[in-house]
This record gives sequence, C-alpha cells and structure tokens, in this order.
Amino acid sequence: MKSLNDVLWSARTREEIPTWAEKNTVVIVPIASTEQHGLALPLDTDRRTVDYVAVKAAQLADDVPCLVAPTIPYGVSPHHMVFPGTITFSVETTIRVLREVCQSIAAHGFDRILILSGHGGNQDTVGAAALELRHELGRQIEANCWFYYVSELISETREGPVETIGHAGESEASAIMMLAPELVRRDRMKVVPGISDDPSLGTPEKGRIILDGAAEAVAERVRYLAAQPGRKVVGIQTVEKKEE
Repeated sequence: MKSLNDVLWSARTREEIPTWAEKNTVVIVPIASTEQHGLALPLDTDRRTVDYVAVKAAQLADDVPCLVAPTIPYGVSPHHMVFPGTITFSVETTIRVLREVCQSIAAHGFDRILILSGHGGNQDTVGAAALELRHELGRQIEANCWFYYVSELISETREGPVETIGHAGESEASAIMMLAPELVRRDRMKVVPGISDDPSLGTPEKGRIILDGAAEAVAERVRYLAAQPGRKVVGIQTVEKKEE
C-alpha cells in the first residue's frame, strides 16, 4: 500500500506535478461540510470521514497513480443553519468552487477527476457540477458521496432502524469513534432534534467496517476511471441496427 505522502497533492512540488499528469493520474477532490452533528459529534465530522476514505482509497489503488487534493471543508448545509456552528456555501458558490478547482487541475494536464463528498446534502450539487464540467472541459469527471458506494454494507452493519449513513446517528458516530474517539462526547450521545438516529448504538468496530469498506469501493472506482480514455467524453450514443 502506498504511503501517505505518496498520494497527497499538497506534498508534491511544482516540478513533480507535470510528471504525475503524464502518468494519467486520477485526482480525488474531497468536499465535506462544517455543520452541526448533534450533541456528541464534532462539526467537522464529514471532513474527517471523507479525508480518511479518499486517502486510504488512493493508497489502496497501488496499481494506479492517484492524488488526493486538499479537502474543501464547506458544502451545501442551509438545512442545518438553525443549529449553532454550521457554515454553509450556497449551491452557486459550491459549483463555482468546484469548477475553479477542477479547471485548475485540468489546466495542469490531468484528465480524470473524482469529486468525493462526505456530506449527503452536497450530492445533487456535486453531481450537477461534475456533469457540466465533464462536457465543458472534455475530461472524465464524476462525483458521488463516499457512503453511496457502500449502501448495502452500511445497512448490514447497523443495529438501529436507519439503513443509510443517516446524520449524526449510529453510523456517523461509529466512524468518529474509530477516527477520533477523543472528540466524541459520550455523555451526550442521545437522540435530539437535527439528527437522524441514536448515536449511542455506534461502535469503533462498525466505523472501521464502514470506512474501510468505502475506501476499498472508492479504490475500485479510481481504477475504473484510470482505465477510461481521459478526454473522450461520451454524450448521447446512437445504437445502429445491425443489418440481417
């Protein structure tokens, strides 16, 4: 498995970047949110999870060159602004930030970009941004939330009623208990308005299963992107009927 410094965009020098572009490197652009996660979890929960999944995926894809760009820490979170601590971008700002980040990456010669979100509220926005950029730039650009790659695994791992990643409940609490247990306010792990389910059901073991499973799934997606022709972006394809 690759080392941490082998996969970080920010650890490169200006002299090294062109070489990475020539190797058909896949660039992961993580985007998260800074928002309330109930009483027990930190405001940067989504950043921590997407950082882990993106970096570990790049390390696991040791047969494919992959770099992870610095994480964008804010996302589309207006629905959480009623709770203290949330900082939100508008949809327009989020798309503009992603456009300018991806334009910069493409300008340096990279043809394959995976926008990876750690916040479900970003999904529609990052998907729209990727669709536009794919055809604007003529590059392989796609977007998804990391937890959508492992929906079945999350459902199989949970004990409570919520089968998805939820919000600040069992699955996200499990992830932070694995990543940063010192930041979990264990005496505040209860169901309150603004979260989806019971964080007290979380365990570090569940967090490791979910996050490592997601990293493996994203690594497979990186391999898929690496195998695609970087600048041959497919639009609508017409299927011609074969002559008898």
